[in-house]
Amino acid sequence: MERRDFLQTLGALVCLSADGVRGPDWPVLAQPLLLMLLGHEAVRELGMQYRALVPQEDNRDLLRSTLPAPWHRSIAATIQQDFEAGRTVVLRGWILSVTEARQCALFSML
Repeated sequence: MERRDFLQTLGALVCLSADGVRGPDWPVLAQPLLLMLLGHEAVRELGMQYRALVPQEDNRDLLRSTLPAPWHRSIAATIQQDFEAGRTVVLRGWILSVTEARQCALFSML
């Protein structure tokens, strides 16, 4: 199974298990699905690398405003759209959607 397929399947499972709509809590936005795959420290490093690579986005409020509403379906759909449109970034050898990279950046600020 390819990483992209794995993340899409994982996203679908998260959507099915979500118990209602969450409010606009920024720590919810900062919970990329990559946490389950890579762990906290690796995701934090990815986020710090993205913030260094794109210093104009090294701001919690700005990052929060660039991410979709904190419903997993919106985030998963945005990630898929990023890949389809070629909106990706390479961090530590991983090809991430810009949305995933921004989530990692926000996570690294927690």
